[in-house]
Amino acid sequence: MKPVILIIAAEWFFCAAFNGSPGLMLQSPGFSGGKLVINSEPTGAVIAINGRNMGQTDNTFVVSQGRYVVEVTGGPGNLQNCSGSHAKAVPVNAGNSVTVTCTNSGWQ
Repeated sequence: MKPVILIIAAEWFFCAAFNGSPGLMLQSPGFSGGKLVINSEPTGAVIAINGRNMGQTDNTFVVSQGRYVVEVTGGPGNLQNCSGSHAKAVPVNAGNSVTVTCTNSGWQ
């Protein structure tokens, strides 16, 4: 039992250290999640997933099955039409890959 507790504690520590969540990082064996691919034109915009800064576009995340709220802002194109009231709710099913792309005119 103690090793399991240590693994869970380590997962939470690493997730907190990298500003992620357990659903976005450090998946266990037998994991049945999917991929969330977030792109922008131009690249280099800031990504937020469920309100947490997750780096820059273009980027791929291995996630647990579920619904994620994705926002993309700024970057070289000063993107503004993919955040706030224009955030995108993205469902990800086990074994699937979902790609979203933000442009100056909004989500594609």
